[in-house]
Amino acid sequence: WWYYTGNLADNDGGLYGFQLTFFRSALSPEMPERSSDLATNQVYMAHFAVTSAPADEHHSFDRFSRGAGGLAGATGDPQYSVWLEDWRAEQIGPQQYRLVAAAQGSDGPVALDLVLAETRAPLLHGDRGLSQKGPEPGNASYYYSLVGMDTSGSVTFGGQTSQVTGLSWMDHEYGTSALSGDAVGWDWFSVTLDNGVAIMFAEIRTRSGQSQDIFEGTLAYPDGRQYVINQEDFVLTALDQWTSPDSGIVYPSGWQVNFPAYDIELSIQPLIQDQEMDVAFTYYEGSTLIEGTVDGEPLRGRGYVELTGYGDVAGAYQR
Repeated sequence: WWYYTGNLADNDGGLYGFQLTFFRSALSPEMPERSSDLATNQVYMAHFAVTSAPADEHHSFDRFSRGAGGLAGATGDPQYSVWLEDWRAEQIGPQQYRLVAAAQGSDGPVALDLVLAETRAPLLHGDRGLSQKGPEPGNASYYYSLVGMDTSGSVTFGGQTSQVTGLSWMDHEYGTSALSGDAVGWDWFSVTLDNGVAIMFAEIRTRSGQSQDIFEGTLAYPDGRQYVINQEDFVLTALDQWTSPDSGIVYPSGWQVNFPAYDIELSIQPLIQDQEMDVAFTYYEGSTLIEGTVDGEPLRGRGYVELTGYGDVAGAYQR
């Protein structure tokens, strides 16, 4: 998948978050050749969402299509592009990308048209980009992130368009296997602090309620220092919970996370409570507000949280 999230502000200080993610799945490793232009062994799915703090609302959408006939696809030649119909992420220049998506919300159009620019080297997670997802051989993926991307453009919410600026985060992850058999979901976080520190960390939860100790996160400083974050390197505590009025699923809401060896203490709160993805697979994907200290210095930041496996339907979802 190709996963984009961002935290933005309009000219009046109103805060927004967005997600635009493209998923590609192979149907079979061995498919007979077929003559139809619509024949394919690749299926694409895309999720699009915008959170508006001024409106205290979140709208989410999904689409599916086949990787044939120009309906959906991904390419790196001549330049990077991934798309599903008119939802698109494409390279427009050296280390510059454009994101475009639009849908009809319950109270008017919802859309984004953004330009993202890389500002730092990619983060390679795990062992030089190989990220273990379970104790069994093969339960791994290749995983890297582009963080702190300068972002500008427009967001339309409820039919009203605002010019926005901010920072975005991109994950690209691919592999042939996902989680181990006893894993039911994960709590995944991205953090971007005002001093340029970027953190990705997660807990993979098992059916017994415990966390697997296999997943490795990443702590990156703006001067290029980068550290692997293991489960024993942080303490994550949920402070509250929120019950979705739509699905009835109960999610944790609000967290304290400490990284003692790095003298980092953070409080993470959702931008608004209801950021549940009302799509084919129900899960929570939300913009966050962050306060805390690094080496005793007070700092603020923004981020994103993804919560899966908290409901019967959500347990089937694997990003």
